[in-house]
Amino acid sequence: MSAAIRSIPSPKPPDELFDDLFRQEPDGAAVVQFRAPQRRWSALSRVPFLSAWAVLPVLIAVVLALAVGTDRVMAGSSSLSLQWEEPDELALQYETVSFAAESRLRARLRYWVPDSLRYGQTASGYAVVELSGRGPGVFSGAVDLPPGTAYAVAAVEDLAGTYIDTDFGRLWEYLETEERERPTLQARRHQLLATSELSAARTAAVAEEAAAQFPEQPEFRVWQLLFAQGAVPPESRDSLLREHAARLVAMDRLAREGNPDPVELDALHRYSALLGRPDLASYWSDQLMSLYPQHEAAVLLRLQAIARSSMTTRRKLEALEESWTSVRVPITAQIGLRLALELAEPDVVGIWLDRHSRASVFRDLTYDAELARDLMAVPKLASLAEVWILDRLADGDHQLEPDRPLDQARRNFRAARSRLRAQLNIDLANLRLVRGQLRGALEAADRAVEQTWSSEVFLEAAEIHRAAGSDLRAAELLSFAQVDPITPSSSRPRTDPPGGLPSPSEGELATARATMYNRVTATLLDEHVDLNAHIRFATGTETTLRDAAGGSPVVVVYAVRPDFVADEALALLDANLERLGSAGVQVLRIAQQTAPAPLERSGFDSRFHYDVRYEAWDNLRAWREVQYFVLDSGRIRHRGADLGEALRVSLVLSTRAVASD
Repeated sequence: MSAAIRSIPSPKPPDELFDDLFRQEPDGAAVVQFRAPQRRWSALSRVPFLSAWAVLPVLIAVVLALAVGTDRVMAGSSSLSLQWEEPDELALQYETVSFAAESRLRARLRYWVPDSLRYGQTASGYAVVELSGRGPGVFSGAVDLPPGTAYAVAAVEDLAGTYIDTDFGRLWEYLETEERERPTLQARRHQLLATSELSAARTAAVAEEAAAQFPEQPEFRVWQLLFAQGAVPPESRDSLLREHAARLVAMDRLAREGNPDPVELDALHRYSALLGRPDLASYWSDQLMSLYPQHEAAVLLRLQAIARSSMTTRRKLEALEESWTSVRVPITAQIGLRLALELAEPDVVGIWLDRHSRASVFRDLTYDAELARDLMAVPKLASLAEVWILDRLADGDHQLEPDRPLDQARRNFRAARSRLRAQLNIDLANLRLVRGQLRGALEAADRAVEQTWSSEVFLEAAEIHRAAGSDLRAAELLSFAQVDPITPSSSRPRTDPPGGLPSPSEGELATARATMYNRVTATLLDEHVDLNAHIRFATGTETTLRDAAGGSPVVVVYAVRPDFVADEALALLDANLERLGSAGVQVLRIAQQTAPAPLERSGFDSRFHYDVRYEAWDNLRAWREVQYFVLDSGRIRHRGADLGEALRVSLVLSTRAVASD
C-alpha cells in the first residue's frame, strides 16, 4: 500500500487556492510570490493519475491501519453484496477502504444446495471468483453457482491469499429469499448447518432467528434447545425445559394431524429425545423409517441400531452391506471401514476402503493420516496402507485450496497440510524400510523433512537414515531435533545420538537453531483478537479472555469438551509445562461443555474455563472440536490442530526462550 501511495502523482492545486485561504494580507507583511510550475510539472500532468478525491480512500486506510491495525480497518469498513443477475450467476459487489490500493481481489465462497435425499447437504461446494477494480475501493465480479443454491458464505482476500477480509469474522452471506424478501425454509436450514461449522455464537443467534420466523418447525427448536441449555443459569434451566416440553406436546399433536416431511420427522425424534420423552422419540423414528426409508436421517437411525447391537463384527458388516446396497451414504462407508479394520481381512478392508475414499464427506487430510497409521498397525494390511498413502500424496493441493477455511491465510493452511503430508511420508518410508527398499525409504524421509520441521519428524527421519547406513545425514537431522524448543512427549532422549552417531558441533547447532527460528516465524499469523469474550470456571465465577490470558504469549487449548483432548496432546503438554513456565508462556484451557462423566485424568477438567456463550469460539474464529491457538499482545499468531506447532510458536515468540537458547 505504501508503494502504491508513493507512486501516485500529487495533483496541481487551483491557482486561486492561496488567495481564498489568505484573503487579507497582514499589514506590512511582504507578499510572497509563488513561482509558476516548472516544465517538470507539465510532464507529470500528462501521466494518468487519481484525483484528490480518489486518493482519499487510500489515505484513510493508511491512517486507520496505523492507528488501529489492518484487521480493525476491515471490521465494519467493508461491504459485500451477493445477488443473482442470471439464473445461475451470482453477482458480487465489494466496497472497501482496506484494499483500496489493489487492482484485483479474489472472493472465495462455500455454498449449499438442497438435496432431495440428504436435506442437510453435508458436503459444501466451493467457488472462487476474481474481482476487478471498478473505482477506488470498489470491486465486482460474478460466479456461476448451481441453480437452487439456498445458502452461501464468502470472504475476500488479496491474490496472494495473505490478507483476508471476513467482515471481522462474521463472513458475508447469501440466503435464498421468498417473495416477502424473507429467507426461505431451505435457506435457514442450510444456514444453520453451515454456521455450525464456522461460528457457534453465530449459530445460536441464527437458531433464534429461524425459530422466530418458522415457529412450527421442530428442527429450529432442536438447535435452539442445544445452544440455550449451556447459556442459561442453572436456576433457570428447569423453566426452560418446561417451556420446550409444552411446545413439544403442541408440535406432536399438530404433526399427527398433518403430513410432516422427513426433516420434521427427524427433528421431532431428536427434540423428543433431548427432552426425555423416549416414547415420542421412538414413535417418530419409526414413522421416519417406515415412510422415508431411503432418507439420510432414516439411514443414520438404522446405522446407530447396527453399531449398538450385540451382533458379531462380521454380522454387522453384512447388515451394513445391505444398507449400502440400498442407499450409499458416506457415513455407512466410514462405519463399515472401522468394523472391517477390526476384522483385519485385507479383501474386506479393501472393499470398504475404496468406498470410503470415494466420499469427500467426513474425510480430510488429518483423518486420512490417522487412517494410514491404523492400517499400518495391522501387518496383514501393509500393502493397503502403502497404496492408501501413495494415493493421498498424489492428491496435489489445488492451486487455490478450495477447501481452505475462509478465514485462514494460504501460508498457514499450507503449513498445516505440509505437516500431515510429512507424517504420511514418514509412514511410507518405514513401510519401504521394512521391505528393504532403502532408496525409496530415504527419499520419502527427506520429503518429510522438507515438508515440516518438528523434533519427531527429525528423529524418525534420522533413525531411517541411520538404519539405511546414511550416518552423516542422520547426524545433521539430529542437530535439528536437538534445537527444537519443545520437549517430545516420548521418553526417547533427544540429546544422545542414536546408534553411536557423533554429536553435532556448536557451529552445527547454531546453524540449525537459526534455521529453525526462521522456519517457525515464517508461518506466524498476525490477526487482531477481541479479548473481551466472557468465560467462566466450573464454579460459576466469570472472567474475560483478557484477564484469564494475563501476559503473553499464551497457548490456548480450546475443546468442545475437555475429554476431547487426546491423551497424546496431554502428554506433550505435561512434558513441556516446566519449559513453558520458565519461558513466561501461559497455558489457557477453554471448553464449551463439561464432560458427561468424571474424567480419569484427574485435575484436567477443573483447570478448564467454560465458553458457555460461545464468545471465545467466535472471537478466536475456531472451527474444529479441538484446536490450539497462540496469542501474543492481543494478536493471534497461530491457529491449528497440532499442539506441538502451537507450543513451538509460543516458545519462539518468548524472548526469554530465545535468550536461553
